[in-house]
Amino acid sequence: MPELDKAKTALGELGWSEYESRTYSALVQLGKATASKIAKNSNVPPNRVYQILSKLSERGVVHTTEARGTATEYEATDPEIVLNRQRDEYSGKIETAKTALNELKERKQDTAIPITYTIYGKRELSTYLQNTLTKATSSVFVAVDTLIEIRNRQILKTLNNLANSSEIDIKVLTTTRGINDDYEQEVANDLEKNIGLKVSTEPFSTIFMIIDDRIMIYTAYGFHDHDRGEQDYYGIYTEDQTTTKLLQRPFLAIYDEAEFFRDADKKAEEEIKEDTEETSPEEDVEADIAEPKM
Repeated sequence: MPELDKAKTALGELGWSEYESRTYSALVQLGKATASKIAKNSNVPPNRVYQILSKLSERGVVHTTEARGTATEYEATDPEIVLNRQRDEYSGKIETAKTALNELKERKQDTAIPITYTIYGKRELSTYLQNTLTKATSSVFVAVDTLIEIRNRQILKTLNNLANSSEIDIKVLTTTRGINDDYEQEVANDLEKNIGLKVSTEPFSTIFMIIDDRIMIYTAYGFHDHDRGEQDYYGIYTEDQTTTKLLQRPFLAIYDEAEFFRDADKKAEEEIKEDTEETSPEEDVEADIAEPKM
């Protein structure tokens, strides 16, 4: 019957099981009935209907009436009472869940622990570098001992996209040996012109990235893989802002002392220095003092 199916479906959406929905809906329609009649009208197997009726009775959804002869009859509790009761139960559970979740939220804010991960392996390093770059909103600082790492780690395109699509301050620092062959200079020339590229005479062997003063990746060539005959990467990723800001200072100090790779950048830097060094002639203070009148 369409009405019976509709009621069964509605109860199912409230979390009732298939057989519970069928049994209760059939009994509401029948008024009073024996278990065998309920089974017949609900299409619930006879060997299951007693079990379902027992469960519904425990919940107060169904109750027994006076038996006729040897057969016990069942009657459904009024649907309005049943559903109002379920609504109140759900409201209480929702409030309990809200309270518990809000307590977790407050606890997280009060006891937040900075996120720190260990990075091991070339593939994992590349993944972290790529994913971290996508979070940048204001600044990206990168130090690599050789520029070819920018291409090998597949972040060259991402850096250029950031430079073209936003006002993000991007600074790249490398070493003199990291830009001394054709491959590395090709990477340098592929970097967008609004990316600050500087070369440091101070040697270092690392990949270092800071995003927005809040995320840092530091990786060094720490382990030698004897099976493959090459070095592997080992480092850390952290979202601890205190640590990130602390390590950002030496990067900026070295970057300021380094020289721009591009001639145009060198010229622009020299012009800025000249402008800041220019001072207006000092006025003769004594000349401004009026001579006393006799």
